[in-house]
Amino acid sequence: MAARRLLTLLLLLLVVSTLAATLVPPQDEREGTTSSIERSGEGDRAERGAPAPKQLTRTIDATPDIERIELRLGDQLALTVRSGTADQVEIPALGQLEDVDPDAPARFDLLPQRPGAFEVRLLDARRTVAKITVRRR
Repeated sequence: MAARRLLTLLLLLLVVSTLAATLVPPQDEREGTTSSIERSGEGDRAERGAPAPKQLTRTIDATPDIERIELRLGDQLALTVRSGTADQVEIPALGQLEDVDPDAPARFDLLPQRPGAFEVRLLDARRTVAKITVRRR
């Protein structure tokens, strides 16, 4: 008898939680006001003559040549570093460290908060493979 009551209670809780989940709007719909605020901020920047931040994607190979990447403050960089050997890729000034090998590139999602020059280095090979330069807007 007690097992039957417990099973009925659990089924009732399952039905109520399922109903509640179907009534709650998805995450995207609830954040609609946030994106409109962000867009209005971008419009204000454009009216003042400042370029809007960009989302850049770069893939570099760890060769002896040093790649140069130019950013403006506020730009976001999705950086992929490929290497023919196993190593670690470090961006010391930004506190970033990722493993890399021939089958798995190192991936970084960067949003620098200050202007400057930031080296991208292979630790074991002890060499710089790229230099990211961030300038003020």
